[in-house]
Amino acid sequence: MYVGAKMQKASGSASTPSAPCTLSTAEFAKLHGIQPRSVRQRVSDTGSYYGIRPQKLANRRLLWPAIRVTLDA
Repeated sequence: MYVGAKMQKASGSASTPSAPCTLSTAEFAKLHGIQPRSVRQRVSDTGSYYGIRPQKLANRRLLWPAIRVTLDA
C-alpha cells in the first residue's frame, strides 16, 4: 500500500504514481472510510478522486490504486 503519495503534474493534469490498480470502488472507499457513492460522485464531477484517477475497464467498472489520499501541507 502506498501512503502519503504526492501527486505530480503531467502535461497539465494530475496523475497518480505508477501504482497497480487492484481495488474496486467499494474497497477504495473503505480504505478511505467513506461511502462508495461519494467516490463515484467525485469521479463523475471531476474525473478523479482528489487527484487519483481510476483505471476504466471495458465493462464500465473502475479499478483504483491502493493509495491513501492525504493532505500535503
